[in-house]
Amino acid sequence: MRHHRSSARTHSPRVARSRWPGHIALCRHRHHLVHHIPDLAEGHDLSAEQRSPTSRILIPILLTGLSGLPPLSIDMFLPSMPAMVREFQTQPTHIQPAVTLFLMALGAAQLVFGPLSDRYGRRSILLIGLACYALAGLGCLFAPTVGALILARVLQGFAGGSGPSVSRAVVRDIYGEIHAARIMSYMATAIALAPILAPIIGGFLQTYFGWHAVFVVLSALGAMFFFGYLWAVPETNNMIDPTALNPTRMIANYRDLLSSRQYLGYTFMVAILFWGMFAFITNSSFVLITELGVSPQLYGFCFGSVAVGLMIGAFLSGRLNNRLGSARIIQIGSLIAAGAGLLLLGLKLAGVFSVITIIAPMCLFTIGGGMVRPQAMAGAIVPYPEKAGLASALMGFIQMSTAGLFVTLFSQFYSASSISMVTAIAISGVIALLVRRTLLPSGATS
Repeated sequence: MRHHRSSARTHSPRVARSRWPGHIALCRHRHHLVHHIPDLAEGHDLSAEQRSPTSRILIPILLTGLSGLPPLSIDMFLPSMPAMVREFQTQPTHIQPAVTLFLMALGAAQLVFGPLSDRYGRRSILLIGLACYALAGLGCLFAPTVGALILARVLQGFAGGSGPSVSRAVVRDIYGEIHAARIMSYMATAIALAPILAPIIGGFLQTYFGWHAVFVVLSALGAMFFFGYLWAVPETNNMIDPTALNPTRMIANYRDLLSSRQYLGYTFMVAILFWGMFAFITNSSFVLITELGVSPQLYGFCFGSVAVGLMIGAFLSGRLNNRLGSARIIQIGSLIAAGAGLLLLGLKLAGVFSVITIIAPMCLFTIGGGMVRPQAMAGAIVPYPEKAGLASALMGFIQMSTAGLFVTLFSQFYSASSISMVTAIAISGVIALLVRRTLLPSGATS
């Protein structure tokens, strides 16, 4: 096994055995971090003998939870919005920015936390983000006015952006090229539970304790992840880039990423398929409840079944990773998503319009997207170990900003209706398929 050594000394400092997988031995010598870990950048795996049972279980759980924290923060909040309107004696349009501005802050934050983690390391930046997230939750809890609440939510969204951007880079640090896609697939399976469970939990908290309890729980989650990461995970970035925040270097890094056909292909595969899912999120309540007369309770089950499609797709992606490879899985997933979107539109145009003709094709769409997402994420991030944080952050920003732009522009031409929703979903599926065929030839691998 080869070991990384500090460049500051010619001799090897004494290093203690650690409980980290692969026995990352940490010591500070002239402010350098020394890692005794296989060269993950070249695809060396960490054997079972090298990992403690606690690490093998706890670290993936922490990374999954960090990636799922933003959707929990959004969906758990939704059932309390009507009660907040009444308590603050305001209009729904005055409370809605607590969601929309949260999303905008979340997307912008990833462009900040990613490069910071490349420059200063994953651990310290993520811990700062989690601490700020927990404190911002307390700010929401004690907000005396709507304006104060929205400000606290913006801060919470910005701090919450540290979770997904840094955790994806940590996956690349730990698992390397060979296993990053498989780990991200299993993470995506668990993360898909967030939109299923969060509204249920939020509704329970609202019914029995009131909207303040939502922010108590969110702050507690931030604190729990803070102390869990502090205890279990040392620094994983053994390629600290001192010039990562240099404006000239940042421009060069962005140019390097944005000029890569493969990076753009993988990133836009993730983003474009999210467009379709976002179109469903923003329009489905109007379509199912208003047009089809579904009750709010049944609507929750309908939405949850679509989210189950994401879980199934992500699970299949992980199970088939070694057998089929990333390129083949992305090809199959994009074909499923495009076919499902066209089926959804075709049924609507043919006058076949019911709950089942909306939900069944949408489940297929999310299965396809769930297969593509982890493979494409790994394909975009893994080739850039020296700037994995930036690559992850830019991907998150492109996904959120383009999805918002797509749905906003679409809404300028079509009202919230079933035909606009299914058309947007079909368009996203077809564009994703075209992107795969043009930017990601079938032989592309991560």
